[in-house]
Amino acid sequence: MSLEGWIYLSAHKDLFTGEIVGYAMGNRITKNLVSQSLFRAVAAKRPGAGLIHHSDRGSHYCAHEYRRLMDQFKINHP
Repeated sequence: MSLEGWIYLSAHKDLFTGEIVGYAMGNRITKNLVSQSLFRAVAAKRPGAGLIHHSDRGSHYCAHEYRRLMDQFKINHP
């Protein structure tokens, strides 16, 4: 087994504190990877309704599944 290769990191950062509040790692960057990172961030910090989410608007962050997750958590995604 080779231990060489790429690993992808999806992280959610609180821009006010600079803290990484949720992250996930995987061998591919997928909407499931970024969703897992968001879920961990919400589970760790329990933000109130109205949290503003900013991203680079990559396809993973615009996916319907990811948008539904943000709606479920009452996160604003302008």
